[in-house]
Amino acid sequence: MAIAALRTVIIYIMIMGALRLAGKRQLGELQPAELVVTLLISDLASVPMQDNGMPLLSGLIPIAVLVSLELIVSALMMKWHWLARLVAGNPVVIIRDGKLQQKALRLLRLTVEDLMENLRQQQVFEIRDVQYAIAETNGKISICLMPEAKTVTPATLEVQVSDEGAPVPVVSDGKLVDWGMAMCGVTPEWVQEKLRRRGYPLKQVLLMTADKNKKVCIVRREEQT
Repeated sequence: MAIAALRTVIIYIMIMGALRLAGKRQLGELQPAELVVTLLISDLASVPMQDNGMPLLSGLIPIAVLVSLELIVSALMMKWHWLARLVAGNPVVIIRDGKLQQKALRLLRLTVEDLMENLRQQQVFEIRDVQYAIAETNGKISICLMPEAKTVTPATLEVQVSDEGAPVPVVSDGKLVDWGMAMCGVTPEWVQEKLRRRGYPLKQVLLMTADKNKKVCIVRREEQT
């Protein structure tokens, strides 16, 4: 039992490292080649976890080979665009100037119901409001609305607004967040000083956010009884 558990832990660490090297795409954003590698890795990993008589390297080596091939193919796709088109395909326009491209739908084997569901998920309910809808190589649909259907923004009204940036966490669960502090240009000392002025120990802060203008929001950890 202990050996089986140890083998599982080793394989788990190996797969986590392999997927970390492969990138951070979500399942719905994977290109076809990446999806194939992910499925093969899960299949290969299950064999040595279930069969204790199988040498562990027999399961780890194929995983390492697959990840290496994926990294090599990805590098070649960045260098040779024809290979990227061969492996991932090309984007396809399925709505142009408010009109369905029925030939493209048949080519993609995409039903009208599937298309309308994708549009609704992006808060679009009228095909005639869509200037372009493009089926991307990862299966998602990108939408560009007609000018008259677009949301009004300060730019369209020629109104200048101040750029405060997005609030990002600088403290999470009682710990400093390095990338958040770097984004809003603050230091650990600045964060500690802000907390000290409010009488909040770092360990008692569940969340603290800050923006580029140094505006902060602090959420204290609730006392547990």
